[in-house]
Amino acid sequence: MTRSLAHFSITQASSMELSQSTTTLTSATSKNGRKNTTTLRIRSTLSVCCLIMLGGLLSWVTPVKALGSVDIPKPKVSPTTHHTNAVHLSCRAVAAFALLQSNMKKSSNKQEGHAFAIRMLDQDPAFLRLVGRDRAFSRLLLSTSERRAGQIGKVIQSFVRKPTAETNQSSSKKTRPSDALCDAALRIGASQLLFLETPTYAAVSETVEILRMHPKIKVSKSQISFVNAVLRKMSQEGKEKLKETSVLDNIDPWIANQWIETYGKNTTETMVQAAMSQSPIFLTVNHWQSPDKLKLVRDAFSSEVDSNSSSSKESVAEILPIGSIRVPATLRGSVSNWPLYEDGVWWVQDPSATLPAIALFKSLQRIKEGGAESMHVVDLCSAPGGKCAQLCSMGFGRIDAIEISKTRSRSLRQNLRRLGMETSCNVTVQDGRTWIPNNADDASNTVDGILVDAPCSATGLGSRRPDVLRKKIDLEELVTVQRELLAHAVDNVLKPGGVVVFATCSLLKQEGEHQVEWLLSRQRGGTGSNSVAKVETEPFLPGEIAGFDDCIDKNGWLRVLPGTLPGALKHCDGFFVARLNRIE
Repeated sequence: MTRSLAHFSITQASSMELSQSTTTLTSATSKNGRKNTTTLRIRSTLSVCCLIMLGGLLSWVTPVKALGSVDIPKPKVSPTTHHTNAVHLSCRAVAAFALLQSNMKKSSNKQEGHAFAIRMLDQDPAFLRLVGRDRAFSRLLLSTSERRAGQIGKVIQSFVRKPTAETNQSSSKKTRPSDALCDAALRIGASQLLFLETPTYAAVSETVEILRMHPKIKVSKSQISFVNAVLRKMSQEGKEKLKETSVLDNIDPWIANQWIETYGKNTTETMVQAAMSQSPIFLTVNHWQSPDKLKLVRDAFSSEVDSNSSSSKESVAEILPIGSIRVPATLRGSVSNWPLYEDGVWWVQDPSATLPAIALFKSLQRIKEGGAESMHVVDLCSAPGGKCAQLCSMGFGRIDAIEISKTRSRSLRQNLRRLGMETSCNVTVQDGRTWIPNNADDASNTVDGILVDAPCSATGLGSRRPDVLRKKIDLEELVTVQRELLAHAVDNVLKPGGVVVFATCSLLKQEGEHQVEWLLSRQRGGTGSNSVAKVETEPFLPGEIAGFDDCIDKNGWLRVLPGTLPGALKHCDGFFVARLNRIE
């Protein structure tokens, strides 16, 4: 599943020290009288000379080159993240520099799509130093610029005769750092003027000021005047120009065409519109079938929100029909500081992501006697651990969690440890396409159920990760991996009579419906390791999963489309889930 930075440059630090030294010497001279003037001047001169020599020596050891130089070595940390303490960075500047860094990485690496700027922002010490409201506004500025990149680009281009820095990235012409900074500032300004209803004076003047704040990139007066003129023109005519754009401009054209072909233009626009804002956070509660535990968590979160919230609905946690809890939008602070976190009572998980485990549990409840404690289930692509935690909470007797990544498996183990589930699950670092249970020939080790939540394009996660909707997708490789995982699970791991649940957080049929159709079309044949098992769909029934009846298609599979369900469920991620039984 696809489920930074206040540094002094040597020169700047030396300059500040020289300034402080001069001030101190002047003060000392006035206090001690003229007889000390000569001595202090000598000391001052020596201090200045030492600092100059030190600065010169260090600059010889580490030469400083302009960002536009062709042969500049690439530093481990991007120069766009080296902010100076001499200039207080505004929330707008922090957002713009993160966007700049993202775009320059894209240009230098010749990657398709953006390096996700929000991730860079979250790692920026300058961002972390902002006070709460400024930090929230900085994030809003950047996320809006990312989500609405296509529309913003079109509006900017309508006011600009020459190509923007982002347009140049698709050509062989190298973008100058100053041009890239101007482009980032224009996009931050456009976000305020076109979508955030920021007062014109603040949106224009404070955004233009960004161009004077970068410690490494010098922007000419003509460039500053240019950005100022474009933003002022945009404040007058931008909304009309915006009407000439479409929300579909914000996603990759290939993805848009695929969705229109599958779901129609109106539904596609609804799904993309849902990706234009950040979804609320949802929680899954340990021992989810306990109403008392759900109410405990809901009440704890409702009492922790900002007491100044103007919306009573936003200030109350909501229990969804499926058993997930929507966190109040007004709740602030780190997730690790939220109520009951250390108690391991809940974990963050989108309602759509809970569907595969619920589907498996309900099926096994119907077809096997003895209860969950007598069953062996496998989570074949388990990190970061939400589904695995669900299986533990449901009380299955044996749970194997398979994860190919060592790094992600560490995160999985940490999450299970916080939830008190580390002894309830066997975590194995291995490729799910080759894993088989220990002593697989032993009848006691047969697997009753498997979750295959396969790696995919993650196009259903647009609200949480808008970058996925603008990058090119290697669909052929993903489809191959998905089929290999699914076939191995059914043919070599799942016992006859067992249940497999296949899921992806993709809105592309190639990664959902087409994969199940392929599996169902295989013919039984061969022997030993070449045997091909036969499966049939176990359809989802109306009322089986509360709130998702409208997602059941004609095949009995679940297809969740963002923005199309009522209430809080409209914020769900896009998902595909199919449940199949292996026939003996």
